[in-house]
Amino acid sequence: MNLFLKSRRVYLSEILMSGALISTLAFISCGKPHLDKQSSNIEIGSIVNGKNVTIKNENAQSIVGLVMEQNGSKILCTGSIIESGIILTAAHCIEGNPQSLQIVFGVKLLKTKSANTRQADKMIQHPNWGQHLPTGEGDLALIHFKGNLPIGYHPANLATPGLKLKLGQKTLMMGYGVTDGDTESGSGELRETNSTIINRHSSTEILSDGQKSGVCFGDSGGPAFVKINDRFIQWGVASSVTNRSCNEASIHTELMKYLPWIHNSIIKLKQ
Repeated sequence: MNLFLKSRRVYLSEILMSGALISTLAFISCGKPHLDKQSSNIEIGSIVNGKNVTIKNENAQSIVGLVMEQNGSKILCTGSIIESGIILTAAHCIEGNPQSLQIVFGVKLLKTKSANTRQADKMIQHPNWGQHLPTGEGDLALIHFKGNLPIGYHPANLATPGLKLKLGQKTLMMGYGVTDGDTESGSGELRETNSTIINRHSSTEILSDGQKSGVCFGDSGGPAFVKINDRFIQWGVASSVTNRSCNEASIHTELMKYLPWIHNSIIKLKQ
């Protein structure tokens, strides 16, 4: 059973944009709606049992919160900077063409000032996403925004085509999502956790252990890293979890399968 990290209403820590700071609105936690093949229920899939990070954290300087407005509600997802002006996230995070999408640069969304927010102006979903919703194929999207990166922020190191993942390999996951899947609470602060790769979920997705700690609702679109020669390399994007409590396993889209599309889409967004 796979539960996408979006789709159900999850009221999270009150976070909203009001001029200077993110203010009070109900959030819908984001993740990708993986279809439960047995019950046909669509559910959604923060870092559970992870630890908070500060802006001095190397990887935190490449990660953003995504705050979207859809039908009067606020939706929270996570994304990573892959070029100046370009954010990588999950395709299901931008379903329905959000009326507004703000990119928030800060480890605590409630305390982020307006100078560290940017407005999205263009978005692209992978073309396979809508066609293959039950399988999760193509759960990737790129977002373009105008303006420079805030001081201290920089792009993540993306995987190269030759990167090979191994069973048992350690992976680092980060996101702004909830810390408890059952109560759907604790979102809005950037956290990280370590896990291990336990299997291949599909030809384009990787399964990581989530029994002790892992991603959950609101971490959708967040990065997964491996450390190679003292550098953190982003290989994945958080897509879904295998149970409602977020304590079994998580599913990430493998970027190495999509690098040509990512690079071509960056060119289109910059035109």
